[in-house]
Amino acid sequence: MPSTEVAKHDRLREAPKRGIGDDAMLALREWQNFYVLTGTAAATLMGLLFVAASISVGVNSTVKHAAATIRTFVTPILFAYVHVLLISCLAVMPLQNTLLLGVVLVAQGSFSIFMALKVLWRILVLHREEAELGHWVWHFALPFLAGILFVTTALGFLLGQSLALAGLAITDLLYLTIGVRNSWTLTIWLILNQRQGKNTNPEKQAEIAEMAALTGEKISRDAL
Repeated sequence: MPSTEVAKHDRLREAPKRGIGDDAMLALREWQNFYVLTGTAAATLMGLLFVAASISVGVNSTVKHAAATIRTFVTPILFAYVHVLLISCLAVMPLQNTLLLGVVLVAQGSFSIFMALKVLWRILVLHREEAELGHWVWHFALPFLAGILFVTTALGFLLGQSLALAGLAITDLLYLTIGVRNSWTLTIWLILNQRQGKNTNPEKQAEIAEMAALTGEKISRDAL
């Protein structure tokens, strides 16, 4: 009997000790199918974004205005899909602890906050006349919120909080939603500007302007 107790004590002593976030990493493996799905969607939509950007070749706009528009409204869409893809890759990787995951999430959050503030500055300085509610919400407010969620989720993983799993999934879906919505808006904007540039008939231009009003998009003055 004493030998049995000694052997049990030795097994417990030799068993590896779990870190603070080990349970969270084990639970994260149960989400792998979810992150494979979101990562695949992000990679596919990233390719479609390049197709939408190629449509802009036919848009009648100045080079300066086109470059400013791409940096303000198109590049952040690409970064949104990159965030989702990176989260998915980290979630399916066989990480042993939360340190690497936490560091990467903090870096993503810091970059997201920086980009949101940069977009805010560009809207205020370069696109003030074109800005509307949708630009403030989808190009600044929600990406800024996603950056904060990144940082708080990273702290949750590092502290071993179970809510960090839900926070990571919410951030992932938020960025995917931002990317899809802004990609759709970009596609409509490009199509409307193409049609406006090709039609000189006042009746056609009035019809296109009405379509733009229904979709909530403004047609670039450079395309008129």
